[in-house]
Amino acid sequence: MDFLVEDEAETEQQGYWTILIVDDEPEMHHVTTMALRDYSFQHRKLNFISAYSAAEAKTKLEQYQDIALILLDVVMETDDAGLTLVRFIREQLNNHQVRIILRTGQPGQAPEQQVVQEYDINDYRSKTELTVQRLTTTITSALRSYLAITQLEQLNETLEAKVAARTQELESALAQLKQSLHELEAGEKAGKQVQFKLLPPKQMAWMPYQFEHLLYPSDFMSGDFVDYFVIDDIHCGFYIADVSGHGVASAFVTVYLKRFISSLLERFKLQQSRLILEPAALLHELNSELLKEAIGKYIALFYGVLNRQNQQLLFANAGAFPWPLLQETSGAIRWLELKSTPAGMFEAVNYQTDCIDFKPGMAMQLCSDGLLDVLPGDNTEQKLKLLQHQGTKSLHQLLTNLHIDPNQGLPDDLTMLRISCYGDQP
Repeated sequence: MDFLVEDEAETEQQGYWTILIVDDEPEMHHVTTMALRDYSFQHRKLNFISAYSAAEAKTKLEQYQDIALILLDVVMETDDAGLTLVRFIREQLNNHQVRIILRTGQPGQAPEQQVVQEYDINDYRSKTELTVQRLTTTITSALRSYLAITQLEQLNETLEAKVAARTQELESALAQLKQSLHELEAGEKAGKQVQFKLLPPKQMAWMPYQFEHLLYPSDFMSGDFVDYFVIDDIHCGFYIADVSGHGVASAFVTVYLKRFISSLLERFKLQQSRLILEPAALLHELNSELLKEAIGKYIALFYGVLNRQNQQLLFANAGAFPWPLLQETSGAIRWLELKSTPAGMFEAVNYQTDCIDFKPGMAMQLCSDGLLDVLPGDNTEQKLKLLQHQGTKSLHQLLTNLHIDPNQGLPDDLTMLRISCYGDQP
């Protein structure tokens, strides 16, 4: 039975969320549709599609391309019919966008811990615990996740088209990103795949400067982000960001940040704004936008613009810590101390643009505070001294020297960025 919300005029105008119920008990279909008949999310109601077996569900999945969420029973025509269907959706249909919530009346047939680890599902619920309130909360969370992922896909398509139209150099960078995404698809979660696709290449040469970065999430998705990008023939921008918290919610804010910066870059190319070249003004604008959107997250962010014509760096800081570690042409190592407030925290902020020479022989190393969490030492001061003693080595060499293995699990997201100036030849 297919169940469509009553207000057809509103549905036709604003669309609806398509929910597939897969369960061999007709009563579960009836109870679910009755419990959610008045539910709406972002002014869109629900359209329910029913399948009474895994085999029938495959047909429905091929028939309907807009399914946002699947409420899936485990035991149907076979004891593992639901789990087999999960693998079919993720691996054969290659559908990583649809949210899958397992509902089982026999938890012993599919132990929660084992199922969550081995199958790409988004939630696991016993039928007995799904009250109307709990069901509504679960549906809202799943639809919010689905909406974010589909918006990311749309954003990626738009960005790719614009980048491809600019220069052959950026087309090469895009190819590297696609290759990175292809490698991630062999086992990473859909959200992580989308987020990592937005990252720059791990290394980039923009003479006389060289960029490299590392990013290791503590969960599937990261609340840290890093980017560097060519603005025009003279200027190149970069930033390192740490969103409060980590995981999916914070990761979505990093995508918001990427879209914000990309929009300013596009406006600059259209000669509509110069904010992309003005670090402090850019941070003020970001702070205002975050407060206006009431996202509930704040961003610690260091933003800089390199000028290869006069070999100078303009920069501003919004609460990023540790501060950048700067290697002078003399070889001296010092902290670029910049105390300030993260963006999105307070209305009254005072970001300042500073300027330093960035000439051959100089290098800068930036990292998120996740690095401090894995360093030895009794306090922050000792950890900062250890970092300063190590200097601005290559990032992989630094991790090796500090005996840090990011693959062993991290308490917080860890992100690092290194920029060096080699002159004409690296």
